[in-house]
Amino acid sequence: MYQAGFYRLALNDSDHVDLILNPRETRVDLEFDSIPLQDHMKVIASDENKRLWEYNYVNKETQAVLTATAARRTKLLPTDTASIAALDSADRRAMNLQTNYLDHLASTAPDSYFAKVLRVDKALAGVRGRGARAVANSCNFSDPALLHSSVYDRGVMAYLQNLNITNDHQILAGTDSLVALASGNPDCKNYMVEHLVDLFATYGPQSALEHVINEFAPPGSKVPVPPRLKAKVDALMKLAVGHTAPDISLNDHGTEVPLSSLVKPHRYTAIFFYSSTCEHCHAQMPAMKADLARFHDKGFDVVGIALDVDSTDFLKSISENAIPWRCFSEFNGWGAKSAKAFMVSATPTFFLLDDKLKIVAKPTDADELGKTLVDLYK
Repeated sequence: MYQAGFYRLALNDSDHVDLILNPRETRVDLEFDSIPLQDHMKVIASDENKRLWEYNYVNKETQAVLTATAARRTKLLPTDTASIAALDSADRRAMNLQTNYLDHLASTAPDSYFAKVLRVDKALAGVRGRGARAVANSCNFSDPALLHSSVYDRGVMAYLQNLNITNDHQILAGTDSLVALASGNPDCKNYMVEHLVDLFATYGPQSALEHVINEFAPPGSKVPVPPRLKAKVDALMKLAVGHTAPDISLNDHGTEVPLSSLVKPHRYTAIFFYSSTCEHCHAQMPAMKADLARFHDKGFDVVGIALDVDSTDFLKSISENAIPWRCFSEFNGWGAKSAKAFMVSATPTFFLLDDKLKIVAKPTDADELGKTLVDLYK
């Protein structure tokens, strides 16, 4: 009953394990003896998933080697050329072993779904810098089987990157081309439009998001739009600049605090969705601290919302980063109601609100937030 592809078995939204389902296999038998699921699974029956977990094991071992050599490099001087060369050689051996083992797994079952996805992935890796057409020739965006693999999304990103975009017109034309390439299959076309909406809603630019919505899923249009995509577009429109943000309740040691009560005393408040274990989120904090010091007396504040699963990392991050603003967490990871209300799909995510919860801006990072504040406080 399922299209061949990768699927996710989830427990409580925050614990999950990836697996392959293929109509050719009538039985998939997995055994779990603890949580997290990903670390306590044994494949009893399913050749597809045995190959997947062999790959996961080899990939984990390769990453361990690369992490170890990277740590040793930090302790070397530029003059330690022999040691650096030895570490480079260790990296190459690990990567070559991984590549050779993947080829072996694929060659033992060339008609498997695993092998199919691997071939597309390798083809995409070889077309970097060769133009968007080369990407389209490597990844069939109208193949519904690829929808259930991460290689489809990587193909979309590779296509956009290979456009070598220098202006907004190019990215708008690129999105039109991607939708056209996916139009050979209705499921692929619908997925492509939804994926582009998610992509541009998360990373921008806003002009590309508006273009995709207006061209392929316009609100109020009589053209049939899949219900899930329509619901997503409607929800995104409610979170557009100029609209009122949802007045979510934030958990403060068991006490529910309305967001409206936090923004009301300040002219502008930055809502900072982050994860306490996200290094990229931590990298945003110095600039945000500088902005808070610069504009706090003029009515600026920050509210942190951590998509964490327990209080240990949450409290540790506040202490180690010396976070000066109030932070909240439901300790439900990506299942947090606040993340769902603001349609957060990646961390960090920023919203800039005024004292009445009006969305003033949706900066992509701390630098853009700082520039926005400079303009607002001129």
